[in-house]
Amino acid sequence: MTARSGRSLRIFFAAAICAAFAASPRAGLAGEEDDLQREIDNQRVSVADLERLDELKATGDEITLLRSWLDEAWSLRSKHEYDQVREVLERTRKQADLIRAKITASKLRAQAATRENALADVRAKIARNKKALAETMKKKKALEGTEKVGDKGSTQ
Repeated sequence: MTARSGRSLRIFFAAAICAAFAASPRAGLAGEEDDLQREIDNQRVSVADLERLDELKATGDEITLLRSWLDEAWSLRSKHEYDQVREVLERTRKQADLIRAKITASKLRAQAATRENALADVRAKIARNKKALAETMKKKKALEGTEKVGDKGSTQ
């Protein structure tokens, strides 16, 4: 190997290493941007799922707030403010958890109200049956009293 080709080879390797170092942060940023974009898209899909789960419409305001935060995250991502995007995404995760909890609570509240109404109906039916039973018992005693009087009158 000649001195000139050895020097050219070293310059080539040095240039390749410099190019790799120069390109790697941008490649890392592009990967980070893609990851954040994927996360925003996934959360937008989960918002639609949350709306579907909210049959009683108990979390309309919270879902609207969640959508606005996802729009904010998208805006920040397009401005390349990735740290702020991560903060907003963390906030949206917590908001989604809150929405799930509220949906569950509203469903349980509705179920409890239904069961309380059914219990009130059963109690009313029991009260009617008790009243009917008491009236029947009175009639029975009255009939037994008249039969005894009739029996005593016929034996004399």
